[in-house]
Amino acid sequence: METRVIKLADIKPAPYNPRVQLTPKDQEYKALDASIEENGLVLPLIVNIRDNCLIGGHQRLSVLLAAGETETNAVVVDMPEAQAKALCIALNKLDGEWDYGQLADIIQQLIDDGENLLATGFTQADIDDLLGEIGGELGEDEEPPSLGKKEDTADGIKCIVGDFSFRLEEAEFEDLMADVREKVGFTQELVCAELKGRLFDEV
Repeated sequence: METRVIKLADIKPAPYNPRVQLTPKDQEYKALDASIEENGLVLPLIVNIRDNCLIGGHQRLSVLLAAGETETNAVVVDMPEAQAKALCIALNKLDGEWDYGQLADIIQQLIDDGENLLATGFTQADIDDLLGEIGGELGEDEEPPSLGKKEDTADGIKCIVGDFSFRLEEAEFEDLMADVREKVGFTQELVCAELKGRLFDEV
């Protein structure tokens, strides 16, 4: 493990990152932005040198890019993807808000790969609870509920909430999600319920 200067454009955000990505509208993003501006990047990014995939520091990377930075000091490691996924979970365990569906998917992948789950920082009880909450109430042929997502389209953003969908401009979508997260937090079920409530209020 070593520290080196890396161009931000060369760093690839991890597709398996289980944290909810903040936007400039979120208070947590604003606080992180202010901290980096005041103190610099105290906690460096962590990058897997095998594929330049970011393991730790996705929110910090977003802030640095928005600020116009082009390079940063990063801790580089060399490890296979399964180990990188476990490290990503361990690094994120104490900070931010989980995308629980994504987290459960990664945990299940690590189980399938035979990885040591203690390296993630979660106990077996934590893992059993997580996988039970996500899949325990579903029948064999049932699909997990759609909890709210977005699709980028040519004419704006299509927001999908369960069986409902609506279109917004990107700025409007960011304002909406920031307002919803400030009210109910980042838990997908709560975000979905709040969005559905607002949809019905508009009908």
